[in-house]
Amino acid sequence: MDMEKLTKQQIVLVTLLVSFVTSIATGIVTVALMDQAPAGVTQTINRVVERTIEKVVTPPADNSAAVITREVVVVKEDDKIVESVDKNKDSIVRIYANNNNAGDVQAKQFIGLGTIVSKDGLIATGDIFADMSGQYLVTIDNNIFYNVAILAKKETDQFYFLKIIQSKKSPVVFTPVTFSDSDNLKLGQTIIAWGGQVQNSVSTGIVSSLIDQANKSEETNFQTATTTLREIVAINTNINLTDSISGGPLLNLYGEMVGLRVSPSLSDKYTFIPANILKKEVVNYASIQ
Repeated sequence: MDMEKLTKQQIVLVTLLVSFVTSIATGIVTVALMDQAPAGVTQTINRVVERTIEKVVTPPADNSAAVITREVVVVKEDDKIVESVDKNKDSIVRIYANNNNAGDVQAKQFIGLGTIVSKDGLIATGDIFADMSGQYLVTIDNNIFYNVAILAKKETDQFYFLKIIQSKKSPVVFTPVTFSDSDNLKLGQTIIAWGGQVQNSVSTGIVSSLIDQANKSEETNFQTATTTLREIVAINTNINLTDSISGGPLLNLYGEMVGLRVSPSLSDKYTFIPANILKKEVVNYASIQ
């Protein structure tokens, strides 16, 4: 083929053909290299999430139509984990037994974590109390210590609620966690477990199994129909249980609480209860105070 005799249209077609063939060849080579790449490389690539953000630009003065622009923002999972942890750092308390009434934290006995679930100081924790009549203190980041009372009403033996005892003249407004709908949890979903006896620490993992109840009766205004309603009653993860502490929350990447660590014993089969069960009890406890 004499390239000098080609018309402009033919040159454009040849250019497009070469580009098309090159793209196919590049794709084949990329797939082949990805198959041979180490697992760590492919995992890092797969953990990068792309999301599209729509931005509405203010229309010009001539009242012409607004312009909508779209841009792709790359969000790394590590960034979401950091945001989730930072969002909840003021919602976690450490619980100490104050049997000897000592004035410093070193002399107190650490017994577990607690998760603040209301602005007025309602705290959820696990089954960690050996003495229900004992004196207990809580602190956020080992700063100010508050006396707490163990609430008597308890519908389940899996967790307890505490209430911070405050001054009525100058009550403190606390930062509660945000609850997620735990019935929407998915297998393989990334989660974050809170730990740390002396200072905050977190562990990441996935939801490894979900224990649920199904085939419940659902009532509507017109009829009662039997449908498959999913209700998660326990959450299992692949996180090493020594890295989390009873009373600490289980979070998703959006900073929402999906579960609570309730069992201090490593021999218990289910150690995390779902947030939806906890939410029901929060309403019950708030109504009796």
